[in-house]
Amino acid sequence: MNLTYLAAEAGGEGNQLLLANMIVTIVVFLLLLILLKKFAWGPLINMMKAREEHVASEINSAEKSRKDAEVYVEQQQAELNKARTEARDLLEASRRQAEAEQARAMEQARLETEMSKEEARRAIERERAEAQAALKNDVALQAIAAARHVMKTQLATDEAAQKALVDQFLADTKGTN
Repeated sequence: MNLTYLAAEAGGEGNQLLLANMIVTIVVFLLLLILLKKFAWGPLINMMKAREEHVASEINSAEKSRKDAEVYVEQQQAELNKARTEARDLLEASRRQAEAEQARAMEQARLETEMSKEEARRAIERERAEAQAALKNDVALQAIAAARHVMKTQLATDEAAQKALVDQFLADTKGTN
């Protein structure tokens, strides 16, 4: 403002000074623009291009990472489903095996029971046979004793009485069987 005021007071000389000032200012401005274009604009543009390329590569890298993550998540989901299926199959196989084992144990218990029953039946039969053999032996011994007794007491006596005595003895021994 001072310069304009001085130029207005000086009259025509001030206009020339103002015009010279303007020309110098325009020349310096153009020179500064040329220098900026040559030394600053090129590196600035190159830096902006490099930054743009870097941002684009980061976006591409992020997109690739996102796609890789989606593929990984799908793979993990498939693995999880596979593991669940395997676990379900293992549980089912274990259940079937437990049922089969229970059936085997029941069959084993049934067989053991049958074997025990059969063994008990055989033991009863053996004891019965032994008891019958012992009874027959006792009957034979008693018959011999009775025969001795009969022979001693009534050897010379009546034959009908001896027959009746033997019949009575046989009837008595049949009743003890």
